[in-house]
Amino acid sequence: MRTGKWPDRTMFVLELRASSDQGSILESGRFQKEVVGIEASVKDERRFPEKWAYFGFEGGSNEAAPFPKSAGCLSCHQQHAAVDNTFVQFYPTLLEVATRMRTITR
Repeated sequence: MRTGKWPDRTMFVLELRASSDQGSILESGRFQKEVVGIEASVKDERRFPEKWAYFGFEGGSNEAAPFPKSAGCLSCHQQHAAVDNTFVQFYPTLLEVATRMRTITR
């Protein structure tokens, strides 16, 4: 993030996990359980007119088509993400860089 924005061909992979508040030594709070899905965000200005596309990998598949625009991923990221369609506002280290580089849009 030398420029305060993600370079073209950036990819984020999210491991989605179930959670529980039962079965831990903790008396309050939640903890992670099994993986329930994998999602990816890909910035590729040549492949995607909106620059970013969002993918969901079902059932352990290694391949996925982009979510359709009607899925709402793109519009939510465009409306609420702080920098370049990403939610850096929830990550203090990234927020510090974006603030310093003056790339925050929301």
